[in-house]
Amino acid sequence: MRLQWIILGITATLLAGCVNEEPKQPTNVPTNVQTQDVLGAEPHYEPYHPTANSDYQRNGQQYQVVRDPSQFSQVGYASIYGTESAGNMTAIGERINPAELTAAHPTLPIPSYVRITNMMNGRMMVVRVNDRGPYVQGKSIALSRATADRLNLMPTTRIKIDAIQVAQDGSLSGPGTVGSNFIKQSYALPGRPQLGAGPMGTPVMENLPTPENALPVQQPSEPMQPTMPDMALKTPEPETAPQAAATETVPERGFLVQAGAISSQDNANKMLNDLKNQFGVPGRLQPYNGIYRVQLGPFTNREKAVEIQGRLQSERNQASMVVAP
Repeated sequence: MRLQWIILGITATLLAGCVNEEPKQPTNVPTNVQTQDVLGAEPHYEPYHPTANSDYQRNGQQYQVVRDPSQFSQVGYASIYGTESAGNMTAIGERINPAELTAAHPTLPIPSYVRITNMMNGRMMVVRVNDRGPYVQGKSIALSRATADRLNLMPTTRIKIDAIQVAQDGSLSGPGTVGSNFIKQSYALPGRPQLGAGPMGTPVMENLPTPENALPVQQPSEPMQPTMPDMALKTPEPETAPQAAATETVPERGFLVQAGAISSQDNANKMLNDLKNQFGVPGRLQPYNGIYRVQLGPFTNREKAVEIQGRLQSERNQASMVVAP
């Protein structure tokens, strides 16, 4: 009997020595949420680094790398790295660049992608996790200065980290995709929110790249049509036909294949109609501040979306992105 108590005591001691427990993850991901545009780094498939994803120990703590990030979510606070760390080597051998949309996390697989949400203003961005850290008490993740500026983060700002899992076929899943409509253009980075000076006197920068100033909207070059009655009867037909094709009724939800984004609505309509005719599938335009995203679908299953993505690559040599519902 005494021996059993000794064994139980040793077992309890060993269990107590296991620190840094993984954040609790939700058992299911809600899907009935409103979709919004999310900018930032473009998630694409990257194999995990062969030597940077093993469990490890640092400062007397044991860290267990997340094996399945498909349901990973975490709420906490972020540290920020700037020019002081520029040029340093990351855990996977890349040079740190604070101007890029990157992050460091102690246990997420690297490289991988997460959606960061500023829980004070609801602002979201996608960042690429390419390093380990931070090893600072009370900090869950380290974000580049570029990311922190665009999210308008302060040291006391509470954030949410949601993983985005990218399959080898390029399709996206995970809690970071719920309610997200990803913008493919790397130039369409959000500037800081127009909030004026914050409660701590923090100035707001006005001239960071935004969808409004990153790419000018092309204006039609045709002269204005006369307002005579006989002309008014003839001119609407060629102008309204492309628009009607782009706005046909399609299912509300499903897998989408985003084939491009164009600042000219006429060119976007032409591209959409060409793709719909070539592949015999539905499609739509989604406008965003003067940029028109060309999307095929929705499709009820991922296999069909991946098939169209493959045909875009093989038949038109055109890159695309599958977005999960």
